[in-house]
Amino acid sequence: MKQHLSVFMLAARSSIYKVVGLIVCMALVESAAFSLTLFRMQPDMPISLEELFVQSRIPLIFGISFLLLCVILSLTGCEYSGSRLRYTLQRLYVSEKCTVIWCAVYNMLCFFIFWALQALLAFLLCQLYLVRIDTTYINEQTVFLAFYQSSFLHSLLPLAETNRYVRNFVLVGGLGITAASYSFKMRHDLRGLSIWLLAALVLVSFVQPIGIATDVFSIFCTLLISGTSLVGIWKDGNNED
Repeated sequence: MKQHLSVFMLAARSSIYKVVGLIVCMALVESAAFSLTLFRMQPDMPISLEELFVQSRIPLIFGISFLLLCVILSLTGCEYSGSRLRYTLQRLYVSEKCTVIWCAVYNMLCFFIFWALQALLAFLLCQLYLVRIDTTYINEQTVFLAFYQSSFLHSLLPLAETNRYVRNFVLVGGLGITAASYSFKMRHDLRGLSIWLLAALVLVSFVQPIGIATDVFSIFCTLLISGTSLVGIWKDGNNED
């Protein structure tokens, strides 16, 4: 078990500071963009909370940060700059299939934390809006309605829509697996496209309106893409064995 935990820690040491730095930068840029747009707004002509997120480009900043996170996690474990990860794994006596599993678990944690912190930041920005706007234009339902009327906010925090929570958790799992699959394929001189297909699906699905049909479609595509990646890893790993 100690060797397996060593693999997890190896993956964490390779990228954790980059992940934390990315999340901090995202939070700072989003906060600055939101605050600047908010304070430029005419007091007698306030815009809605969901429109303020659009005008401050929060979804765009989130999308760019998400893609950068995919790059960071996908490149973790790739043998660039003279790194010979396979030799390190051989000294730990851990198969590459187990390595992919532990890397996938680590990746899932990173994607989940990224999602959770973005949702928390969005909620805090909403509170800033409530403090700034005159009480004539807001009420107790302002934030609640914004998270239902904005596709982006609703995807971050689906409130009572259980199927979107399921979709998000499936996406997190699929992203973790396909990011780990990418580095595995690169170490074996194979093409890894699944993470980029899934990243594109995430970007599209996060701007989709409320509806169980779109969520079911996203879940199906995620399971298909990540499942295909796992099958490929198992087959190539067995060939290596």
